[in-house]
Amino acid sequence: MKKKKIVSLFHFDSNIAGKDMFLVPMYLGQKLGYDIEFVYPTASFNKEYKNEYRGVKLTSIRSRSQYYCTLWSEKEMFWWLIKNARNIDVLSLFWLNARNMIFAKSYKILNPKGVCYIKSDFNEVDILSLPTSITKGFKYKIKEWLYQSIDIVSVETKRTFWHLKKGALGNRLANIVEYVPNGFDEELCKEYDMKRVSFSSKENLIITVGRIGSKQKANEVMFDALDQVDMKNWKFVLIGPIEEDFKIKYNIFIERNPDKKDKVILLGSIGDKRRLWEWYNKAKVFILTSIYEGFPNVFPEALYFGNYIITTKLSAVYDITDNEQIGKIVPIGNVKKLSIILQGIFEGDLPLESLYPKILKHSEIFSWNNTITPIVVRIKKKLCE
Repeated sequence: MKKKKIVSLFHFDSNIAGKDMFLVPMYLGQKLGYDIEFVYPTASFNKEYKNEYRGVKLTSIRSRSQYYCTLWSEKEMFWWLIKNARNIDVLSLFWLNARNMIFAKSYKILNPKGVCYIKSDFNEVDILSLPTSITKGFKYKIKEWLYQSIDIVSVETKRTFWHLKKGALGNRLANIVEYVPNGFDEELCKEYDMKRVSFSSKENLIITVGRIGSKQKANEVMFDALDQVDMKNWKFVLIGPIEEDFKIKYNIFIERNPDKKDKVILLGSIGDKRRLWEWYNKAKVFILTSIYEGFPNVFPEALYFGNYIITTKLSAVYDITDNEQIGKIVPIGNVKKLSIILQGIFEGDLPLESLYPKILKHSEIFSWNNTITPIVVRIKKKLCE
């Protein structure tokens, strides 16, 4: 009997290979026992990938599509979908946008028995900024019509789930929405044979991971807070590609604080996942000072390795910190509160060691094998109808 197939249409590179855009269809296919195909535009930065990656068939197509896609820029991908729709049992899409709603409608016209799942990547701010009723105006009637072709939609935070369940985007999505937070890639961790260390083996280390110096990450807030504290025997390491302007800010910080030159370190980008996870494994604290995020993949990674999480007030923070039971939430840009929390850590006032088992226990929720279970159940039920 021919195996069923799940197909995802998105962009692909070494970064995407470790994120939800790729991992969700991969884990879904594994749990369902389906063939998995990932279709993406060919680019200079992804030509090293050939035919297959981690059990997923890779199909590259000629396209001028950019990462922030529109239907016109994705016309080659759209044409691929039209030609192959009847052979796709589950279509997995990322982002609830116009491009994907049109993809979903076209797919369901050509394959009414197929299942269309969209991982929306919505956060609470996205939802609250939308009009309160989808039933007002012609534009929203069109959206409501397009939503009928979506069989399952997921959101990453409980608060966003609550808003959709209450009808923020209409009855259709209220009836098909599932809560699916981003997870940790345990299968890859097993391949690496990585073991989480005991708390006593960890270092007095705080890390942050991301696009260092980007406006979104607001990393300079950490410098402002570190200006006001005595770091004792702790270190802070910034990991990720570094904006040129931020290197200047770092040099100015070191000029102000020459005693912290060996304690605050710009490490740069780490492309190898194993090496990156080794930093999480030896760190005690993870910090994120972003001004906005959806559900960043760094959260479940930090949690898995037992990091106490300090973060700004983002949609996902209540889920990931268990309502501040295993982390601290700081108002965006609040340097004073951040410096007080940091000084408490450096002085040993926070019981990080006693919280370590609770953090590891909470991390079990945020494993891809667990988080995607509601989608697996929905797909099986839908295909049996």
